[in-house]
Amino acid sequence: MAETVPALQAEGVWLVGSLGSGRHDEWSDVDIIVVGRERVLDETLLTLEMPGNGPVGGGYVGAMYDIGSLPLWVDWYWWPSGSPLPRESRLVAGAGTAGRLDLSETLELVGRGLPGPVPDPDVFALAMLPLAAKHIARGDLEKAAAMASMLNAPSDVGVGAGLSVVLSRVEGHETASAAVRRYLEVVKAIAGPGPWE
Repeated sequence: MAETVPALQAEGVWLVGSLGSGRHDEWSDVDIIVVGRERVLDETLLTLEMPGNGPVGGGYVGAMYDIGSLPLWVDWYWWPSGSPLPRESRLVAGAGTAGRLDLSETLELVGRGLPGPVPDPDVFALAMLPLAAKHIARGDLEKAAAMASMLNAPSDVGVGAGLSVVLSRVEGHETASAAVRRYLEVVKAIAGPGPWE
């Protein structure tokens, strides 16, 4: 982050989500709003472009990075100049003022981008698997099970085992798959074997 933010040369770079509001933990992803700058995505394991998740006139791309031991997911929001910003935003570079609405409300006010093409199912699975697994690590098996169901994981095994089955179905993307496999192994070591039975 210390190297990436200055390289963006944006009007403003903001942390949102749990990092922006101070509610983060060791499993939190990174949510970044970049105001008035074209997208710059370097050295990603994979990217998931979903324009409908971002503002009209801007965009959204989720990106997985290999930061050594585990993959890190970053939600990148490209934000149009002059549009209001979410209230939970924390400025890390540039200038600007946070608004009065949360991220979802602000996106509704600004307008969301048009939905793009359906994501590649293997890329989508690799993006969602760590997000589901972090709920296991946090002890929220209900949220993890809901995400596992969305990924068509088998429901006759533990939710962690179901996520492992989903990963085994992914074709290609060997580097990202290996990173996700490490993530699941760490969560299993922390949470115990129960969710994998």
